[in-house]
This record gives sequence, C-alpha cells and structure tokens, in this order.
Amino acid sequence: MSAGSAVVDVVVPDDGGRPTGGSLYDRRLVAALGGLGRPARLVPVAGDWPAADAGARTRLRAALGEPAPGRTVVLDGLVGCAAPEMVGDAVRRGVPVHLLVHLPLPAETGLDPAEAARLARAEATALAAATGVLTTSSWAARDLFRRYGTTDVAVAEPGAHRGPVSAGSAVPHLVCVASLTPRKNQLLLLQALAPLTGLPWTLELAGPAGGPAYGQRLRAAVRDLPEPTRVRLRGPLQGPALERLWAGADLLLLPSSAETYGMVVTEALGHGVPAVVGAGTGAVEALDGGPAPTTAPRPGAALAPDDPSAWTETLRDWLTDPALRAQWRAAALVRRERLRRWEDTARDVLTAIGRPLGRPDAAEHDTEYAAEHAAGHDADHATGHDTATHRTRRPS
Repeated sequence: MSAGSAVVDVVVPDDGGRPTGGSLYDRRLVAALGGLGRPARLVPVAGDWPAADAGARTRLRAALGEPAPGRTVVLDGLVGCAAPEMVGDAVRRGVPVHLLVHLPLPAETGLDPAEAARLARAEATALAAATGVLTTSSWAARDLFRRYGTTDVAVAEPGAHRGPVSAGSAVPHLVCVASLTPRKNQLLLLQALAPLTGLPWTLELAGPAGGPAYGQRLRAAVRDLPEPTRVRLRGPLQGPALERLWAGADLLLLPSSAETYGMVVTEALGHGVPAVVGAGTGAVEALDGGPAPTTAPRPGAALAPDDPSAWTETLRDWLTDPALRAQWRAAALVRRERLRRWEDTARDVLTAIGRPLGRPDAAEHDTEYAAEHAAGHDADHATGHDTATHRTRRPS
C-alpha cells in the first residue's frame, strides 16, 4: 500500500467487523481526527493477530509503507507488539510509528507460561523500537512501566457519547456488554447471582463469542441456575439494538480480570447507567473519571474480580436498597455530564505524535523528527544502547 496523502494512518487488525473495545476505539479515533480537519484513514491488516503468519507480516510491511512528508502511523498494539521486527524496520526507514496498546499481549487469559513469556519479549522489543507509545489510561501506562520499564507513555483516554438517559426496567435489569471470553469473567456473575433468585432481577450478556469452550461453560452455568430464564445470552449489539439495551438497563456489570480502561463503562454512564467493575483494573479509572481518588460519590462500585461473594453482597444491597440505587443513579448522571468527547481523544493523540492542532509547520517537523529518530536508532543499534528504554517521563 502506498503512503498516500493521509496525515495519520491508523493500522489495525482486520477483525471482520467484530465489535471490540479496541476496534471501536480505532474507528472512532479516525472519525474524530477527520472531524478536527486532520486527514486520517483506517488501514486494516488481515491475519490471525497476534499469531500471524508470514503472509500477514508481508501485508503489515506494506501497510507501514514508506516515509512521506507529514505521514505518521498509529499502529494497534495487537498487531505491532506481535511484530517488533516490522516496527523497528519501519522506524529505521524513517516512518514514525506510534504503538497504541489497548491491552498488553501477555495480559490475555488462558495463555500458557511459555507463550505469555514469548509475547512479553516481543512486546518489550516493539515498545523499545517504536517512535512513541500510546495507551488508553493512566492505569495502563503504569502497567506498561511495571511490565517493561516503559516510561514515556502518552495517555489518550477514550471519549464517550452521551445518549438518551436510560428509563430502566420494572424488574431491575442487569447487563454485561463484553466479549464472551474468560478475561471478561461472566461466569463470576452467574456465581454471584445464583444466591439471589429470591430477589427480582434479570441479566443480559451481550457480546461476540470467544472460544467455544468458554461459551459451553457459560451456557452450562446458565442452565444450572435455579431460574435460568432470567439470563439472556445475546450476540454483539450495535446501533439501534445497543441503544434499546441501554434504554432498559439499570446497572452495568463488568467483572473483567484485566481491563486497561473499559469503554463500555463510560458508554453506560453516557446513558445514566451506573456500573460495578473489577477492582484493580483500568475500569475503575473509567468509572471514577480519572486515576486520582475522588471524594465525589462513585456511580457504582469496584469489587475483586475473583470474589463472587463480594459481588453477591453488593448486588443484594443494590437490589434491596432504593436509596443506594438512587445514589448510584444520581452519581452516574453527574459523571455523564463530565464525560470526555472523542475530539478530546484525537487532540491527545495529535499532541503525542507531534502533530498538535494549530501548528502549521507540523508536516515539516514530522519529516525532520522521523529522520532524526531513525538515525538515533541506527546509532543506538551500533553501540548497543537503546534510547527508547531510557525515557524520562514516568506515567502519572
């Protein structure tokens, strides 16, 4: 693929339209950049990422392209962190490549230790080779520092759409909008809700299917509930179907064992729907509106994702205490008014890649910077010293 005239090429895995948090972020980023008057395009790369074959890597080489005045690549980490040699080669050719890490590759559940270690090595090499690194939360930036010592990480927190405020349902309607995978941890919800069948509630699990083994376990766990008809499993929802789900939702449940942000949390808050999320994950930052502790009422709760009894007790309190439900709802409506826009995300990305709005010499600067950065990498390679591992700004 030729470099073309795009200012920003956002290179992503070709997911066949499967809606994931990462793919939605990438698409909305491109749209927001365009809305700010900065040409940008989505460049999908087919392949079984991160376990891509030689053909997929050839396609990635073509997508990364050649240097051109004003051209910058933002490369989805699912692709780039699995192909560090391609990242390093592009940077040495003078193509600025900024890795956008949605989730560290070894953080996915179900990996055997050897595979997790291999992915960690590849990811560390890619992060060191890249022109810059972006991620979606301060929590995620700290996680990259903890894993790899990467210190110069720019945060581009997702935006959110403020939709119609949910009217809720007569019977409290709980929703979990997430891919059906072990990391999203829907089985915990079924464990937590099983003791609460004496109370009124329904649960909807909506999201694309993951591996067949987890899907079978999930369906079996639903069948084993005292009243399985209270739980509905659905596929991925988009557009009007997703809006209908939010219109009847009373509470979002996201018990993920690992989450760098959790865009669905701010999507729920954008409809005035509070949330319960996994403690110790980036979803807490999405819930609270920032990494720092706040004295403002929280629009929900953060609970250990490996403690179903804690979820049982919290959900029991919420289901039986109208004052608690009202408190969470009021806090969600306050948080709704303070949500970031995708234009804010795009501005953060432009600043991180050296293309901030209002700087007319950005294209010339980018070309000079790419050449200087490539020369620095070549010199570091010759001396055995990598400047990318000695960055100065620690994540906040």
